[in-house]
Amino acid sequence: MAKNKRPAAFGDIQVEIGQRIMWARELVEPNRAEFARTLGIDRSSLCKIEDGKRAPSVFVILDLAHKLRMTTDYFLSGSIIGCDGEMAARLVKEHPALVAGRRRIGTADGTVPGTSPLPRRQGDDGHRR
Repeated sequence: MAKNKRPAAFGDIQVEIGQRIMWARELVEPNRAEFARTLGIDRSSLCKIEDGKRAPSVFVILDLAHKLRMTTDYFLSGSIIGCDGEMAARLVKEHPALVAGRRRIGTADGTVPGTSPLPRRQGDDGHRR
């Protein structure tokens, strides 16, 4: 078990990722159990990922992107740029929030809300980078 609890913002992001996975999956394969079999994972695992109760591994994200003709950016941030045109058009038609109310992950300084920024490295010349 982790010593430090994840920030609440991570849970919100996890729910959003799961929702985007479900939206794309429903367009290709409405049957969750059948799609889980094609991914090689248990139906209950896919259910937990889509419900935002479990974070998908990077390997599941890559497999989803390939099988659903989407980009990893779609799942992680909601960007439909670079996705299969037909899939992107259908997603936007059924879920206008993808374009209208898209929320950016992180802040202007590149940190995720609720976390500390990474320390900057000191270069050979003594200046921080």
